[in-house]
Amino acid sequence: MEFIVPENILSIISILNKNGFQAHLAGGCVRDMIIGRVPGDWDITTNASTDEVKSLFQKTWDTGLRHGTVTVSYNGTKAEVTTWRKEEGYSDHRRPDRVYFAQSLTDDLSRRDFTINAMAYHPDEGLIDPFGGLNDINLRLIRSVGDPIKRFSEDALRMLRAVRFSAQLGFDIEINTFNAIKELWADLSYISMERIQAETNKILESSEPHKLSLIWETGLNKTIFPEISISPCWIDLAKKFSCHKNRKAVSLAMLFITSVKDDAENMARLLLNRLRYDKATIRHVADLINCALDFGPFTPRNLRKMATEYGEKTAYDAVLMKEALKGYINFHENQNGLTNQSYRNTELSCLKLNISGKDLKDAGLCHGSEIKNMLSVLSLIVYEKPCLNDAALLMELATKIARISF
Repeated sequence: MEFIVPENILSIISILNKNGFQAHLAGGCVRDMIIGRVPGDWDITTNASTDEVKSLFQKTWDTGLRHGTVTVSYNGTKAEVTTWRKEEGYSDHRRPDRVYFAQSLTDDLSRRDFTINAMAYHPDEGLIDPFGGLNDINLRLIRSVGDPIKRFSEDALRMLRAVRFSAQLGFDIEINTFNAIKELWADLSYISMERIQAETNKILESSEPHKLSLIWETGLNKTIFPEISISPCWIDLAKKFSCHKNRKAVSLAMLFITSVKDDAENMARLLLNRLRYDKATIRHVADLINCALDFGPFTPRNLRKMATEYGEKTAYDAVLMKEALKGYINFHENQNGLTNQSYRNTELSCLKLNISGKDLKDAGLCHGSEIKNMLSVLSLIVYEKPCLNDAALLMELATKIARISF
């Protein structure tokens, strides 16, 4: 087992040690090094107080003084340095009511959520693993430190984090830990929707987005998605799109389609709004649902219309979705040519009319709302026959239509 630690991080540890303090890497960065991942963040735990840490380094930020955390920058490399601590009282099921100095590294590690996150490392001492995190990594298990009921009662978000780590690492949730989530699922209601959304996104953006199904197995869905049930076909579909660049939005769209096909868009808007998703994400998921359900067979005409109205990327993803969904859902339509590769290559492109509303107005053909209606009619013609997208031809067609309709 090789621990590769940047020199600047080792220097921060060394400076603390030379000034009489203990300091170790701890948490996720240790876990990631063991499983062969490059840590995204570096966390150091120490018996130095925040004031003592700040006195030793020129560049620091008070990022979490209430919890004993200072961010240290050394030669451009940042690490969060946190004083050993113990915690008491969790009246809001999220944050400790009291934080106080711990007497040992083991005490500090004992307050952490899962064994795989309760390990420490020092370049001279090696791995410190008082709760069997290394063994659980080898077993590919997510296991609470100590009593899972106590851990989840302290911080209800840990239940959803267990699902998230299972998805990101491809680990199973240890049975006692799993059963504790099933018992305490209702406590997730104490957590803000923004935090729940963030964890949900990490699950859907992981290499195993189908692990979102665990929230239904544990009961956490009653807080997150109470109005819908999970469909076995969604699990298969999520696996198929696990490497797709846009898997979060696609997985969400397919979740609503497979759960509530007839009202998928409205349900998506309702639940995603509740989870505080931004307007762009909600609109994107709704567009994917509409493209997959409302355009009928993917004829060249429909594909051109879809790409023009919703954008080429959304249209392309909708084609992939519907191809995957047709094995599970009866769309009651002729699917001939649905998988024709040439559709994606030649028809999924936007068609911009070579005539504008101003042209129509200047020619005296229509005014006000009539302009929008005329442009819509001309667009439908061009979707059907792109060869007619010529300014002179379109003006001629508009003249004939205006004589009949306006």
